[in-house]
Amino acid sequence: MEWRSSGGIIRVAELERLARHGADLLLTYPWKLWFWGDSIGLEGLLDAAALTGDAKYSGFVHGLLKGWLARERQRSGFDYTAAGVALLRVYKATSDAKLLQAALRHAEYMAGFRKTGHGAYVLYENAAIELPPELPPDHPDYHGSRNLSRSVEDGRPCVFVDYVHFDGPFLAKLHQVTGKDEYRQLALDNILPQVELLFDAEQSLFHHFWMERTGTRNGVLGGRGNGWGLLGLTHTLEHLPSGDAGASRVLSVLRRLAQRLAELQDSSGGWHPILDDPGSYIETSVAAFVVDGFSSAIRSGWLEEGTFWPVVESAMRFLLVHVQPNGLLAGVSYETFPSTRAEHYRNVPRGAMAPWGQGPLLTALRACARLTGGA
Repeated sequence: MEWRSSGGIIRVAELERLARHGADLLLTYPWKLWFWGDSIGLEGLLDAAALTGDAKYSGFVHGLLKGWLARERQRSGFDYTAAGVALLRVYKATSDAKLLQAALRHAEYMAGFRKTGHGAYVLYENAAIELPPELPPDHPDYHGSRNLSRSVEDGRPCVFVDYVHFDGPFLAKLHQVTGKDEYRQLALDNILPQVELLFDAEQSLFHHFWMERTGTRNGVLGGRGNGWGLLGLTHTLEHLPSGDAGASRVLSVLRRLAQRLAELQDSSGGWHPILDDPGSYIETSVAAFVVDGFSSAIRSGWLEEGTFWPVVESAMRFLLVHVQPNGLLAGVSYETFPSTRAEHYRNVPRGAMAPWGQGPLLTALRACARLTGGA
């Protein structure tokens, strides 16, 4: 099979080869179970298994999830970032009833958090503001990164755009798997207040986070943050029943966000870490998020192919240029911890081999293969 674009022909076998290298590299990542980015990383490995036909990737995910269940009752401070969609995908593939039981418990756990006055669940009560990224000692910016932040502050309770990807898709898929309407409603009860707090109606973009103590957004329209938002909106819609009345707001925001992202695409095919700041560098993971999200939305008929397919083509060519021989997606920024200063985001070092880079690369590769009728 071939993936055809205006820039030439890419054989699906080549996408499979890249997925194998990218997934093999991701297997070496020191997973924290759980932390920001683990979810998209495990979804990427499952997509690599589907694309390549190699069960070692899905087997690895299954093993990690089973290991988590062994200590699930002793929850970590970041268990709300657990890979709920991956959990359900592995359950569907294996019929491992213990995974479904864990998913039901996880949904109950997620529903137990308190809410803001807007109805958004508060998962992070003491967000660290201006925290520098965790660079490996051999990174050229290792010592300089200590000076990236001024002083770490307690941001107190915050709502982050990442939640749009963590919560709605998992709960909507749980509804799809169980048929129980309470999970459909819980998905909407999560994602709609998140959108209300974080989506800027004037800019048609998401802010990175909202602060409860001030009732304000942080004022930075981050590239990867909008990637999280894009996939969260798209995959929530994918798992809701066709014609669901509660999904109209989600679809409306998806279309507005997609149009704005298309307008902000750089001539290289990528996006900036601050989307409306062309003076900031190009960060590669954003393109992977967009390829996956736009491809899924085009397949589902939510985005018009003639308008958005050229964006996918350009972003995909950009990604292929930046995949190194060992499968690393080069140019991915390290952890982008929260700040209210644009300068903080401009200076986050690049070069990360992380699930928030490798995972979206793998999901993007499969998304392109699926458009040809492949895996």
